[in-house]
Amino acid sequence: MDFISATQSVIGRVQAYLVPDQQCLTPRNWQSLGLPCANAALYDWACILIGNLRNAPDGKAYHIGGMYLEFDNSADTISTPAITRGESLDYYNNLNTNYPVRDYLRVALIATEGENTDASLFTTYNRGRFYAHTAGVLGVNGLTFADTANSVVYGGALVAYREFADASQDLIFSRFYFPAESHVAKAPSSQIGVAWEITGN
Repeated sequence: MDFISATQSVIGRVQAYLVPDQQCLTPRNWQSLGLPCANAALYDWACILIGNLRNAPDGKAYHIGGMYLEFDNSADTISTPAITRGESLDYYNNLNTNYPVRDYLRVALIATEGENTDASLFTTYNRGRFYAHTAGVLGVNGLTFADTANSVVYGGALVAYREFADASQDLIFSRFYFPAESHVAKAPSSQIGVAWEITGN
C-alpha cells in the first residue's frame, strides 16, 4: 500500500436532528431533519489516521472526540463557503472575523455506534456513527447561540481533540455543510443533533 486517498476512500454522510432537551443522550429517539449531506476530508485526516496507527507515541488522543457546529445569527439566507482541504483550524480561527454574524460550538461526542454491513466480508464493524449535539449559549468566539438570537446551524466538522482543554491542538477530520433547505434553526427547549456516518469497504 503506497498511500490512502481521502478523496477516494473517506466518504461520510451527515444528518441533522431535532433533539428535545430530555432526549439529548438517546440518539435513537432523535427526529431527523432535512436531507443528509456529504463531507470533505481535510488533510488533517491523515495526521489522525497515522497517530492512531502509531498508537499515539506522543501520548495525545487521536480518536474523534467531538464536533464543531457552525451557526449564523443573521436571520438571513446563509451562503455556505467552499471547503478547502488545507484550511484546517485557520478557517475556524478566522470565522468570526470573516463572518461577524457567525461562530461555532466546540462540543464533545455523546455517543458512537458500530455495525457490520456484510458479515461475509468483515469480521467486525465496518460502519461507524458519531453523535453530538449543540450545547451552551455562547460560541467559541463569544457570539450568542440561542433561539432569541436567530441562531441557525448550517454545517460543522468532525474533530480529534488531542487535549480537550487546548483547542489549538485540534485536528479536523472532515467538514460538512447542509443544503440550504436543511439548515436548522435553534428552537426553545431543544438542541440540534448531528450524526456523522462512515462506511469502510
